Amino acid sequence: MIYPGEYEIGYDATEIGFPSIMGCRAIVLVNATGLNGFHLLGKLNAVKRDAFVNFVNTHGGAGKEIYAASHEIGEAEKASQNELKDIAERLNFTGSIYWAKLGTVCPAGSAYVYFRLDHSVCGIEARTWTDATDNVPLNKAPYAAGVNRAMALGGEPKNMYIHVNPAGLQWLYPKRCG
Repeated sequence: MIYPGEYEIGYDATEIGFPSIMGCRAIVLVNATGLNGFHLLGKLNAVKRDAFVNFVNTHGGAGKEIYAASHEIGEAEKASQNELKDIAERLNFTGSIYWAKLGTVCPAGSAYVYFRLDHSVCGIEARTWTDATDNVPLNKAPYAAGVNRAMALGGEPKNMYIHVNPAGLQWLYPKRCG
């Protein structure tokens, strides 16, 4: 299991958890080998997009589905869905793209978003993120670079998440993007 922080890209064969998604997007590309995740903060630009595309190409290549979860609605949601289409185009991706609204299970504030691959089906769950119980030293360790993680922008952080309690997760039901 991997927990990508802001601007971080990560790979795991079956599970990715995204800490503290508020103004960010939790993006996951499912391919033949597993899950490629991107904790996208801010607008997608060429540097961030190309970092994710290059990472995906070294971890199983273009896949079957792309999923994203966010609090965005309205025009911001449409703009972010267009960013996903830009990523898909760069990957020569022809699969389906899905969008999950975090407001259905976390009406306000930050969320913990969890993606799990089970028999070729990607499930998405989320719950409210609480700094007092989630952003604590026991859930973190010094950052350990490796082949399953990369930064899309900026340097490596001092610490990374190594655990987040899954208690309280609720299913999200993404809709296919037009």
